[in-house]
Amino acid sequence: MKRVCICLLVLRLGLYDVLASDGSFSVATLNVDGLPTYIAQIHINPDGPGGETVRVGQFLARKGYDFIGVQEDFNYDDELRSALEPAYRSGLWQGGIDLSFGTVMGVLFGDRFDTDGLRVFWHSEHAVEQEETEAWNDSYGKFDHCWDAIVRKGFHRCELTLSGGQHIVVYNMHMDASTESDEVVGNDQGDKDARWSQWRQLRDYVLPRLDDRPVILMGDMNSLYPRDSIQALFIDPINATGTHQVSDTWVEYELRGQYPAVGTGDRRVAFDNGEVLDKILYINPVSGSRLKLEAYHLETDYTYDDGTPMGDHFPVSATFSFVDDSASGITSLECDSDSEVFALDGRRLLALQQGLNIIRTKDGRVRKVFGK
Repeated sequence: MKRVCICLLVLRLGLYDVLASDGSFSVATLNVDGLPTYIAQIHINPDGPGGETVRVGQFLARKGYDFIGVQEDFNYDDELRSALEPAYRSGLWQGGIDLSFGTVMGVLFGDRFDTDGLRVFWHSEHAVEQEETEAWNDSYGKFDHCWDAIVRKGFHRCELTLSGGQHIVVYNMHMDASTESDEVVGNDQGDKDARWSQWRQLRDYVLPRLDDRPVILMGDMNSLYPRDSIQALFIDPINATGTHQVSDTWVEYELRGQYPAVGTGDRRVAFDNGEVLDKILYINPVSGSRLKLEAYHLETDYTYDDGTPMGDHFPVSATFSFVDDSASGITSLECDSDSEVFALDGRRLLALQQGLNIIRTKDGRVRKVFGK
């Protein structure tokens, strides 16, 4: 049986080398743990870097990432920027946590601290054209359950132009957390409901804004595949458009594209598998200028001189290059059902999936195929 497909012709050089590469860049995400040690004389952040946040900035500057998304950038933003701004520019910032008596009393009796703790830094050779901020519709736990609802958590969207002229869109976010102790006894349903609502809100925000620019989504998502339906809530609906494809950098780089099964709900299962709460996902249009993942890293050297971690999150980073097959042309061809089918990350598939596939025919030819 044969199927008629729309095929993008490429050179017969293998699965990846068929595309013309144009430049590379790196991104990193880090929760800088910038909460003050005390709020209203309550000891809330004993393990944060506090005044040592300048060393956090020095670490990030030394690594030289092109784009950095930070979360919990509250009361030590000056220290963070002092180490970064000679080489970096920074985006929208909604301020620290106001510890004045009137504000604290207002928060105690119903309000929230009017900040999200998010900021994006970019190397000065690049440029940002537009930024937008969005608060989550749902959050859970104001003075318990990780205190997620005490600030206005959400996400930032940035439209950027790289020094080489390429255009990308970057999202930086912070989602609701839960504790292992609550998860073990089943007391985390409110946390999970809020987090799943945030994934839906993010999906519904991202979908109508997709265009021919690649998209990077990064942040402290507090999400793990064994306990959160990230694939069903976010990844699958975007892949189903047939025009864009979502990938998780850790899944692609470490697991060869095989997503962990949902169901155990146990963070230990996830951690033992190498997964972390911070994530970098990316969305490619199915043709034209797209991103190719070159590397993924959990930066375990994020420590003080004595080896003590500077915070409770190691930074996560990824390196991408640009590929573009728009010059290869489009034609209608018959695809033999005996051909081998691969995903863009090299995984063998049993059949065509929606979006771009790689077809290797029995006579050795390699083509990109758009499946509906």
